[in-house]
Amino acid sequence: MRHMLQKTPRTKKYHPTDPAMKGKTLYILYQFDIGKDELMSDGPYLKKEEAYTHMQGFLKKGICAWVVMYNG
Repeated sequence: MRHMLQKTPRTKKYHPTDPAMKGKTLYILYQFDIGKDELMSDGPYLKKEEAYTHMQGFLKKGICAWVVMYNG
């Protein structure tokens, strides 16, 4: 219930380990394998198309996947 009282929305930030990626828009691919009950991530990707291509590969295999965009 405490989170309902919060007036400012929470924002999550991705802190890249590669200094060349700091300040850029990054795409992280998440996938959830129901059979293994496991959440995994892949990336970061600098190109949206590359992240979406990998996501579609997982979706074709029946694995739940989505892309999250982080603004640098």
